[in-house]
Amino acid sequence: MKEVGIQSIHGVPGDYNLVALDYVGKIGLKWVGNCNELNAGASCYPQFSTFKLTLTLLGYAADGYARVNGISAVVTTFGVGELSLINAIAGAFSEFVPVVHIVGYPSTASQSNGAILHHTLGNGAFTVFKRISQQISVATVMLNNTFEVPDLIDHAITECYVKSRPVYIALPSDIVTKKVEGARLKTKLDLEFLPNDEEKENYVVDVVLKYLHEARNPIILVDACAIRHRVCLKKQMTWA
Repeated sequence: MKEVGIQSIHGVPGDYNLVALDYVGKIGLKWVGNCNELNAGASCYPQFSTFKLTLTLLGYAADGYARVNGISAVVTTFGVGELSLINAIAGAFSEFVPVVHIVGYPSTASQSNGAILHHTLGNGAFTVFKRISQQISVATVMLNNTFEVPDLIDHAITECYVKSRPVYIALPSDIVTKKVEGARLKTKLDLEFLPNDEEKENYVVDVVLKYLHEARNPIILVDACAIRHRVCLKKQMTWA
């Protein structure tokens, strides 16, 4: 994550992500915990509404960090935590805001055994919430196999950065302490944007030039997507 410029990780501690959170400071990242005493006030159970509001505010904090920094990361716990974050992640998806959403998952053994655990639906299914997030993420990966972990993490972060939209990384609690192949750390991520379709690009350029030439006082409005895909940054660097 440091390679793409992430220096801080937003999040709310939960029992399935506590092991992972112990490593945040050790790897040189800053932990930005969210603790909010406000509650929505409309629920008969204020403690639940407080938790939902906290996760929602957390998501918007990560969204704001990404808009300023270029990309962000947020950590939640399985089930209730990730579901409470969905509004913010859906907004980030629609606004082309790159957010790496890391979800602390139950252990791989619990998943394999279909254990009936809290935060689940009580039916032994552990991919329900991931499938929900697939609709608002450009990549969803499950880090259940140590041999695949390096490739899957690189893939998710690359997709998030290049496509400028959220990704979902499921991190089981027992995988956190497992050793994985470290060779990938020597290879930088391929963060180059894919080339445009030449025919489509030429068509768009021709249309834009046509209207520019016909206009008496042409004005070009650069919208948010240019910023999200770092076009403005590239132009500033070129002009400098």
